[in-house]
Amino acid sequence: MQEPLKVTLTSEDSEQLRREVFAVMSEAVQQVRNNAIQAPEWLKGKSGVAKYLSVGTDTVTGMVKLGLPEHHTKASPNIAFFKKAEVDSFLLNDGLIK
Repeated sequence: MQEPLKVTLTSEDSEQLRREVFAVMSEAVQQVRNNAIQAPEWLKGKSGVAKYLSVGTDTVTGMVKLGLPEHHTKASPNIAFFKKAEVDSFLLNDGLIK
């Protein structure tokens, strides 16, 4: 078994590496925040799910018949909402919500 690689840095190099890692991590956090804003947790209607999955609304109707949960509000009972996490779970678990 090989010995692990050991690197010795000067204090200046160590500080530079720390700043660069911090910058990369900060950018990644900002990208996650931006994605969360651009990709809301809920999809509106079967057409929203169809667009999200790049399928037709007939496919989404079939998924609902197989158990994909639809959510409705009293304020808008004719509009179905779908939670992205449930759609993802439905697909990843072969039509079962876990």
